[in-house]
Amino acid sequence: MKNTSYQIITAHRKMADVLTEHSKLISIFPRLGIALGFGEKTVAQVCADNGVSLPMFLIVGNVYTMDEYLPTDDELQQCPIGDFVRYLIDSHKDYLDYKFPHIEQHLAEVVNDWNEKYKKLITNFFYDYKKEVVDHFKYEEEVVFPFIQALVHRSSTKKNAPKKGAFDKQHTNIEDKLRDFTNLLIKYIPADVAQRERIDMLEDICALSEDIEKHALIEEKILFPYIKILHEDENL
Repeated sequence: MKNTSYQIITAHRKMADVLTEHSKLISIFPRLGIALGFGEKTVAQVCADNGVSLPMFLIVGNVYTMDEYLPTDDELQQCPIGDFVRYLIDSHKDYLDYKFPHIEQHLAEVVNDWNEKYKKLITNFFYDYKKEVVDHFKYEEEVVFPFIQALVHRSSTKKNAPKKGAFDKQHTNIEDKLRDFTNLLIKYIPADVAQRERIDMLEDICALSEDIEKHALIEEKILFPYIKILHEDENL
């Protein structure tokens, strides 16, 4: 059993104070169905008001605010794995229904007057990257998550378990490709393209890159350790 982990976000802190100190957390609130306007309520009170699992919020929030944070086995087991799976599925919807379309709109505006060669290079690269992300999400939703649910219901075995090494490689490829795309934009956006639009787009892409890295950390630090615990409980 791991030692108790240090947490920046705790149940009795005021939610407004937490969000003021760690603005990156803003992106997780739509995925949890939590609206802003907390007043003086604590993290625990806001979670209770919105029907959000407090243990899950604390783990996800601390992963987002501290790269070195690692939940203990006890912390993981306080929260049903289904809560994490629902959060990850809602994250996928947020990326595909909002974040990607938002960047696509920026990209269409920025490349509109570009030389056809660079326009094709940039747009093809972006849509290849998006396809890789969509394929990864599909793998999670069609293979990883059903496996977890089967494991919870005692109907799975190690034989059909998703391989963490392959999973990590997918994450690395996605993160590397997004960095490559950002590098292409910085190098090849023509100088006469409106500065404000290009900066807005780059800021959106950098925010997406950081958010997807956190998404991968949640899976690395929560999903696979939880699968290991479930396997051990079943003596598989």
